[in-house]
Amino acid sequence: MANKILILSLILLIFCSCSKLNLFEEEGDYTETRYEFTAITQIKNLNTFTIEIVQDDEEYLLLKGGENVLKEATISFSDQEIILDHQYQNWTRNYDLITAEIHLKDLQTITIDSPAEISSNGTLNGDNLYIDITADAELVEMNLTLDYASMKFHSHGSVSGGYEFAGICPLANYTLNGITNIKSSNLQSKTISIGQNGIGEAHVWAEEKLNVTIYNIGNIYYKGNPEIEITKVQINNQSPTAKVLPE
Repeated sequence: MANKILILSLILLIFCSCSKLNLFEEEGDYTETRYEFTAITQIKNLNTFTIEIVQDDEEYLLLKGGENVLKEATISFSDQEIILDHQYQNWTRNYDLITAEIHLKDLQTITIDSPAEISSNGTLNGDNLYIDITADAELVEMNLTLDYASMKFHSHGSVSGGYEFAGICPLANYTLNGITNIKSSNLQSKTISIGQNGIGEAHVWAEEKLNVTIYNIGNIYYKGNPEIEITKVQINNQSPTAKVLPE
């Protein structure tokens, strides 16, 4: 009898805890919440979102989703950075991700610390763009159209996903780890540098120079007729056997 009471008590405790965490709560009616800001140049994502980036003369964030989901969202600003987070969980079903539609004048940095879907609505342009995909991001899908003087992309740890870029970027630098698949055959570049330390593939368009440092097995495919320089480096027990091949 005592064991049954103990088990019942544990079940009630778990249920109460889950209720507080919204693990069984429905998403609620669709709603939109607008946040105004100024002079934001950096986006940081700390939880699962669908992120749409729009270059605009106006600057604001539009959150879209179920009302019970949006009330768990935390939007904060630090210096020139907007930080996206939420605490919503539901174990009974896969809820629709919150959509964060971000309008800004000048995008310089994207930092992804959690799984996300990121896209641009129209072309993003500027001087320099840095994209940082941390190991905590795990799985990311990205699709951006760019017109920048230079871009630096860095994925860390065992992160995976597909990263598609189009447009114009004369100077591009990629540091690749994990299963990072780069799809940049439609991003016109003059000079590209790649550090390949992963097992994903990279597809790029280089018109003049392609510098590749190989640490692992992920192949690099190129478009254009660039001068190619390849360096292979042995680290740990990895096999620097990736190939650099024309598409």
